[in-house]
Amino acid sequence: MDNLNKEMNLLLNNFWITKDQDPENYYLLKRKQKDLQDFIYKNLGSKLIIHDRFIKLEKISTIPSKDQGIETFTSTMDYVFLFIFLLYLEDKTRGEKFILSNLIEYVKNTAITLELSNTPDWTYSSHRKSLIRVIKYLVDQNIITIKDEDKISFIDDQTADALYEVTGISNYLIPSFDQEIYGLVTPEEFLSIQWLPTDIDSGNIRRYKVYRNLLYLPAIYREDLSDGEYDYLRKMHKTIENELSEKLDLTVEITKNMAMVYTDESVIQKDYFPNTKRITDIILLINSEIVNYLNTQDIEKLSDETYLITKGELEKIILDAKNKYKPFYSKAYLDLNDKKYLNEIIHTMENYHFIKEKQDDLFKIYPLVNRFQGIPEKLKEENKNEQIEIFGGDTNEL
Repeated sequence: MDNLNKEMNLLLNNFWITKDQDPENYYLLKRKQKDLQDFIYKNLGSKLIIHDRFIKLEKISTIPSKDQGIETFTSTMDYVFLFIFLLYLEDKTRGEKFILSNLIEYVKNTAITLELSNTPDWTYSSHRKSLIRVIKYLVDQNIITIKDEDKISFIDDQTADALYEVTGISNYLIPSFDQEIYGLVTPEEFLSIQWLPTDIDSGNIRRYKVYRNLLYLPAIYREDLSDGEYDYLRKMHKTIENELSEKLDLTVEITKNMAMVYTDESVIQKDYFPNTKRITDIILLINSEIVNYLNTQDIEKLSDETYLITKGELEKIILDAKNKYKPFYSKAYLDLNDKKYLNEIIHTMENYHFIKEKQDDLFKIYPLVNRFQGIPEKLKEENKNEQIEIFGGDTNEL
């Protein structure tokens, strides 16, 4: 089997590759589909969908995680609107057009008919913003395209209209299930149903779960693994390291309480850490402050190499870092009020598995924090009021 580094990078770091938007990589994946299917079937047990208009790897991990949501969505209403929108698109064919005013009427009527708690009132700008977030997401995913729109936005005026065209692939946006899902409530229930009716402790399932979590998540910790998965990871670590090194050019790090993979630093993908987003630079600096705080305050290290600190302690560290490293912050982050800044940083740190909120206003600090620290060069006195690049990124980027 050939090296699949480039091809798996494409699959792992994109929702899908469409022929319309990226024909070169679409045909690259199409040519390598046999090797890709062999690797994915053997190690991940995931679905690789080869469609005449797109190629998609369904990346479903086995551990519930906040990073599994849609990054740009900010409320439950966003998800409600998304699913109603997908119902609206279900019977529409490729190339069919529709207008925004028809859509908003359908969304509201459907929410009322289904007696949903999230029924839109388009006089509220927050509800209009929610729908626009969904529309933007579907445009980004090439589910719909914008053909024409009013100069004034729907966010600013509820009478604004727009014309869209259907690309015909909306039915493939949501993963399909082989089992009945009505009645499922928790994330754990949705994740566990994918293994039915197979024994979850069987050799294949253990392998799938270990490989999925290594490739689909930033890091995995002992607390997230069953005894069977931990035993497989411990006994088969050499095989795993060789497989991922030879096929994907990945370096595997496995310790007593954590496992993760590294990629070549020259390969920059949007979901890797750090990446070209300014917030990852900021988090590198904050991680350094957290490590320093843990050491200077003599916080007790738990048996799994994690630490517990209060929400107040974490927020103070994050706020102090903003003041201490002000020249390294983009104007967009400097202009955020404390609440929005804290929410943005904590949310992103949880997504990358650096921290996790526990009960009683406590946060668990994972050993991954120690792996990713940023130590900027000492500022010259004359540069202290200038905005400085850290590791890349636009100084105006949020």
